[in-house]
Amino acid sequence: MTTTTRSTELESVNVILSTIGESPLNSLSGSLPVDGTVAKNVLSEISREVQSAGWHFNTHYKSTLTRDTNNKIPVATNVVRVDLDPNLISRSDYDLVQRDGFLYNLAKNTDIFDRDFEDVVQVYLLPFNEIPEQAKRYITIRSARVFHDRTLGANTLHKFSQEDERQALSILRSAEANTGDYSIFDTPEQTYTISRSNRIY
Repeated sequence: MTTTTRSTELESVNVILSTIGESPLNSLSGSLPVDGTVAKNVLSEISREVQSAGWHFNTHYKSTLTRDTNNKIPVATNVVRVDLDPNLISRSDYDLVQRDGFLYNLAKNTDIFDRDFEDVVQVYLLPFNEIPEQAKRYITIRSARVFHDRTLGANTLHKFSQEDERQALSILRSAEANTGDYSIFDTPEQTYTISRSNRIY
């Protein structure tokens, strides 16, 4: 009996190529035909776009960021978002963004820091083979539609409909809800509001 396995990047690229009737590739290494290269690049582009939104599968909630010898805090090249816990760090003191590979403090207009940070939330861009199957499916379908539009034009008939894309996104969101175990009390803002309401004055 054949075992069904998770999708590979090669399989997704071949799904994308099939939307314009191109023959499948045997490998993604070495010299690729033009359409193969474009399909691979579109898959990578859409994967970045989708993952940048931040999902349970690519978010680290207990990261530590430390200063280098210049008192700057470098950010890994695959990190697309950094958030501090507002219950631990005042935004009036530290309002962080990324600039040129380092954290930058908008509250003080500087990239020089006098402390390290713990319990930092970071959103990572993961390689295609490391993300869940539901995310792979949505990224593949969305990539196929984008590739098809760029290659043949937006007015031509798509192999995947908008309904296919919506359904794939719905499945991804369902998986996100199941693995994330979210509740309305998960956010720091909600925790603060509840604790404030319970105070006795």
